[in-house]
Amino acid sequence: MDCVSPVLDILTRLWDCTATNSSYIRHLKKNLKSLSEARRELEDLSEDVNRRVEEEEQQQRKRKKVVQGWLDAVESQIKEVDVILRKGEEEVPKKCLGSCCIYNCYSGYKIGKKVINKIRDVKELIKKGEIFENLQVTYKLPRPTVDGMVMEETVGFDSMLDEVWGHIADYRCRIIGLYGIGGVGKTTLLKKLNNKFLDINHHFDLVIWAAVSKEANLEKIQEAIRKKLNISDQMWKNKGEEDKATEILISLRSKRFVLLLDDVWERLDLSKIGVSLYDNQNGSKIVFTTRSQEVCGQMGAHRRFKVECLSPEASMDLFRLTVGEDVFNSHPEIPRLAQIVVEECQGLPLALITVARAMSSRRGPREWQHAIDELQSNPFRFAGMGNLVLPILRFSYDSLSDDVLKICFLYCSLFPKEHNIRKDELIELWVAEGFLNRADPRNEGEYIIGSLELACLLEKGEYSEDFVVMHDVIRDMALWLASNECKIVVLEDDKSSQQNKSDDFKEAFRVSVWGSGVEILREAPSCPQLRTLLIRFSELEKFPSRFAKSMHALAVLDLSYNLDLVKLPEAIGKLINLCYLNLSNTRIGQLPTGITYLKNLKILRLDGMRYLAFVPCQVISSLSSLQVFSWFSTELVELHYVDSTSVLAELESLENIHDISVTLCNVDAVNRVKSSPKLQSCIKRLAVVLMASFLLPLDLRMDHLETLEIDRCSLESKNDYFGDQGRTRTYCFRNLRHLSVKTCPCMTDLKWIRYAPNLQFLYVSYCPRLSEIIGTYESPGTSEIEESQDFFSNLMVIDLRHLPSLTSICCGVVPFPSLQTISVNGCPSLRKLPLNSGSAKNSLNAIRGSREWWDRLEWEDEDTRNVFASKFLEL
Repeated sequence: MDCVSPVLDILTRLWDCTATNSSYIRHLKKNLKSLSEARRELEDLSEDVNRRVEEEEQQQRKRKKVVQGWLDAVESQIKEVDVILRKGEEEVPKKCLGSCCIYNCYSGYKIGKKVINKIRDVKELIKKGEIFENLQVTYKLPRPTVDGMVMEETVGFDSMLDEVWGHIADYRCRIIGLYGIGGVGKTTLLKKLNNKFLDINHHFDLVIWAAVSKEANLEKIQEAIRKKLNISDQMWKNKGEEDKATEILISLRSKRFVLLLDDVWERLDLSKIGVSLYDNQNGSKIVFTTRSQEVCGQMGAHRRFKVECLSPEASMDLFRLTVGEDVFNSHPEIPRLAQIVVEECQGLPLALITVARAMSSRRGPREWQHAIDELQSNPFRFAGMGNLVLPILRFSYDSLSDDVLKICFLYCSLFPKEHNIRKDELIELWVAEGFLNRADPRNEGEYIIGSLELACLLEKGEYSEDFVVMHDVIRDMALWLASNECKIVVLEDDKSSQQNKSDDFKEAFRVSVWGSGVEILREAPSCPQLRTLLIRFSELEKFPSRFAKSMHALAVLDLSYNLDLVKLPEAIGKLINLCYLNLSNTRIGQLPTGITYLKNLKILRLDGMRYLAFVPCQVISSLSSLQVFSWFSTELVELHYVDSTSVLAELESLENIHDISVTLCNVDAVNRVKSSPKLQSCIKRLAVVLMASFLLPLDLRMDHLETLEIDRCSLESKNDYFGDQGRTRTYCFRNLRHLSVKTCPCMTDLKWIRYAPNLQFLYVSYCPRLSEIIGTYESPGTSEIEESQDFFSNLMVIDLRHLPSLTSICCGVVPFPSLQTISVNGCPSLRKLPLNSGSAKNSLNAIRGSREWWDRLEWEDEDTRNVFASKFLEL
């Protein structure tokens, strides 16, 4: 028995070995099937994991290395499995003896063993892969420094982009504001700035974009910053606004960032968001867009850029780009018609794009002409303008802080397209309408105009800062609103007259008629509710008496610039509620006595009435409510002018008068002013004309005087007026801003302008003996140069014409910090300007004159010549 046991053990082992090895051969077909099934299961699992990984990678995430390692192992394993399966399929047909034997036992054994081992390997990979179902397969990527913004092709922004980019590099300029009217391209410019960080090397760690919008949501802004900073959801959720701000502040403290805020409507408290440039001294920046320049100030912008409308050339380029070259060139007439369409849009990109898209399939000239007609008469009925352009522009109107601002803005639509509106005139109209009720309506009016300018609803006028103008598309919006809210009717031409019938006048509160639009008034419409009637630049010959009888509510009547109007009816006295009457630049020769009944009249304008020969006695003095009187003209016909002395006497008797503009034609009138402190304190504009001998009264206090014109007078300079008081003399023309001196043959200098420290505009012409403006006079204890720095600090325009003896503007060099333009024509003896290389820095736009005069100028030094060479414009 002892011998049998070892033998049995050996036989058992041999059997087990033989049985195992034979099973590789006997079960080969079944094992191949199991391997194939395992392969399919592994492949399906791999595809599921890979799909999940790819989906998550679309969300700024990256696959984990362990996941990628598993996927690589799967790919390698499947390749090996495919080789084994192919070889196994080749061995199966070689079996014999009832599938218990094959011709080549070793070959079958070898492949069978590989199949079994591979099944094990595949199942192990499947087991590892199943773990990923409950695990993250990716991790969140850090955000890139800049997220690119999707943009369409743009036109006309490159120069401003370069200018803004230049200030990004300026360490001192931390906050930059981009402002402009709606639709002008502020967001486009900000997107271009954002994308520029992608193209150019820079030193910032982060560029963050956050949309603000009208209803600013601080939490939404914080969320945009949080995502860029990769602050985790776990750390962020359940925190309040203050804690979130602290988290952002801590994260930003160590970073140099640029925060781009789009569409800011009011001051944002950046500390509540978690942003502080003062806590971060490493050169971080904030750049924002807004429609209001006022917001730039509230946000503490160190630099402000006004985003202007496109130039005519850029406007056409943008229009062509949008409408498409195939349509633009589809008919010979279309380029000409397209030019008219582009002009109607006045460079506003939003309007250009909207109209171009509407015309991008229109190939017929008649279709284009119809589009022009619509844009000129009913712009917001044009495709896209009413639902795309109007709502964006209206946001600015709706955001005005009170109803007075809104009605004052809509009132500006009474004036025609591109009309430069004088600020004083606008304020007087608002006073007459009852919009301004403060003690000082001039200041209130200036504040309102400033607010509308800051909101980019009004722009500075073409001529000077005394004027404002309304962009054409903004005016279209204002008219659209005013026609409903204020019942305003504006007639500018025959076409608009045809669209507005007499029935429209019955409901109208305010009517403005320009040019040929006056034809509709020949029907004498009844206007019982009418408060305002402006008729200008028309062929109106007379104001019908029946008008006065049907307009009992009329408060404003403006008949100015009707050059054929020669008479005003006595029935004008029926307009008992009239507060404003403007007859300027008409040919009326006599004021009707009916004016005496206008007891509510506050403002009477008679400017430029060169044929006015008679004002009945007591007419002016009977206007007990009169506050503003203006009879100002230097174009008087010598045989037709009113005795200004009597007019001044009546004005002096009025209790409420505070603004007087008047023309003095004789010495008695000058003496009347000299003897009346009240007149001196009220005169705002003064013209002195046609006087054989006139001595400027420098001993007066005319603090209200803003404009002085001297024309065709024998004005003499008297040094006695300067005496020994020098700089200690009280300024007698403290608020004088405009000075014009023409055709004064005896004048030799203008030294007295030292008593006008706020002078802005200086015009001198046809004074043959004038040799110097200030000259070489020195006050005791001070130099001419020191003093000139005072009285020229506000000067903006110098215009000198036909002064053959003029040799000097002033002695020495003057800084001229506000000077914008110098014009010199017909002054051959003026060989030197009081400038050096530091004068008029950042203000001077042009020096105009003849080439011969320019070439003969003498300069302080070569640097000065080089500085101003680029400013020269040949007349």
